[in-house]
Amino acid sequence: MTGLIVTKLDGTAKGGVLAAIAQERPIPVYFIGVGEKVEDLETFNAKEFAQALLA
Repeated sequence: MTGLIVTKLDGTAKGGVLAAIAQERPIPVYFIGVGEKVEDLETFNAKEFAQALLA
């Protein structure tokens, strides 16, 4: 496996799963899905994601 696309990441509690994945296996996350449509896939930016979790 070379990377991940994490879908259904529209809830804040679900966001913590990325930290758990990163701790277990340092596999890059390329896209995250924040809704139910293909158009809801966004390029993953770790810094922005961490800042949003802490906001």
